[in-house]
Amino acid sequence: MAQALYRKWRPTSFDEVVGQEHVTTTLKNQIASGRVGHAYLFVGARGCGKTTTARIFAKEVNLAGLPPDDPRTRQLAEAIAEGRALDVIEIDAASHTSVDDVREIRDRVSFQPSELRYKVYIIDEVHMLSTAAFNALLKTLEEPPPHVIFILATTDPQKIPATVLSRCQRFNFRRVPTEKIVARLRQLCEAEGIQAEDAALQLIARHATGSLRDALSLLDQLASSNAMRITPQDVREALGATDSAIMQAALEGLATRDAARGLSAIQTALEQGADARQVARQMVDALRGLVQLKTGARTMLTEFGEAERAAMEMLAQHFDLPTLARAMRAFTNAINEMRQIAEPQLLLELAYLECITAPAPAAEASTAPTPVPARRKQATPTPSPTSVASHTPEPAPKPNAPQALTPTQLNAVWRQIKEEVNRRNKIVASYVNSCKVQSVVNNVFHLMAANPMVCERLQAPRARALLIEVLNEVLKGEYDFTVYVQGADPQTELELIARKASELGGQVRAEHLQAPKTEQE
Repeated sequence: MAQALYRKWRPTSFDEVVGQEHVTTTLKNQIASGRVGHAYLFVGARGCGKTTTARIFAKEVNLAGLPPDDPRTRQLAEAIAEGRALDVIEIDAASHTSVDDVREIRDRVSFQPSELRYKVYIIDEVHMLSTAAFNALLKTLEEPPPHVIFILATTDPQKIPATVLSRCQRFNFRRVPTEKIVARLRQLCEAEGIQAEDAALQLIARHATGSLRDALSLLDQLASSNAMRITPQDVREALGATDSAIMQAALEGLATRDAARGLSAIQTALEQGADARQVARQMVDALRGLVQLKTGARTMLTEFGEAERAAMEMLAQHFDLPTLARAMRAFTNAINEMRQIAEPQLLLELAYLECITAPAPAAEASTAPTPVPARRKQATPTPSPTSVASHTPEPAPKPNAPQALTPTQLNAVWRQIKEEVNRRNKIVASYVNSCKVQSVVNNVFHLMAANPMVCERLQAPRARALLIEVLNEVLKGEYDFTVYVQGADPQTELELIARKASELGGQVRAEHLQAPKTEQE
């Protein structure tokens, strides 16, 4: 049976471990100086070299000081590398989670090693242990016999109790950079006689997202199915991805808000066999690259080819950061929700339409209402009649209130307001969600409530203050709102408000007494 590439080419020394020099250098120095700890915790994503480094450490710490050319030394090194050494015990915590499994370890650590200097326990996926198992391991982990070393490996350190973390030396393994994965893949292709194009290796490395093991597994699969010749098209077909031209068309449709062009590009990609989730991932990666271009932080752009970078630089001129952030969030949410739906294409298209129909920042800026100066709280002296006649200010021009927006844009603004209210107060949000915005006149939102109770609750001081605060923050100005019950005559309410204002000494303009037009009118 052929051996998998990631097993055949597993590193056998610290120098062969890719992308973890900050860990391997420290471990080599500890072995050379004799300052070896009794418990280590290796933390990192899958496939970044945690278990491999633990095996190498177990070998190096036991062979330190022995003559390298001695047959006995080579025999011990081979036994450890092949997993035959009795004193190097690997335990999968995912399948040995009970307290009885840990008690068995605790009972055996007191025995001396059979042939090595140290007994090394490598516990993989240690976060899967139960609480009782962790408690049973605590004392042994804190004060093990001098001939025992524990190496714990995990991808989820948040699930490990703090009492265990405090007893270990922690080493954080980083995701392997894309360029180092490409270099390693090229080295293995030359050794195995695999003919792979550089663009294909680049695609494999980008898909691996920092996991060298995933990259080697995909390379092994492609080499077996394509007669040891790998092209970029082979990688896309294996991943269910689409080519850069289709992604370029989708991004151009997003930049120009051309829904037909973007949806056509998505349909073309899916008809060619692309996976909807993979297409969404490609969109997120491309949008991240555009963000890097806009911000000047180009750490991710090295993953793209020269032609792709040139096209992205042209596209970046048509985007701004808020639009890119909204698009990334929409496609990321679609990726997460695709696990629970039988038709992932629908979520992909909805995410694209959400980005297209969102209000354009440029349009928002041109139609945004002019902020009304804040009302002064201090009392102003009452002017004399002559001064009023001579210094009566001219009526201020009407601001471009949101009533100038299209119904779609007004609904988008109102949806954003409701989301912000929901984030701050769920109860007030339930009242706001049952209201419909009819119009916005002179910076006043006219809301129609479903029943009198909602109208009464929204007029309460705390709810009213919260909604006004959100209106002012979202629309960057001074806003107010009025709410009336569905089916009531808004003109009557406006007249009551005008009469009350007159009683308090205020002046009401004639246009304020006009009832707002409903959407049906």
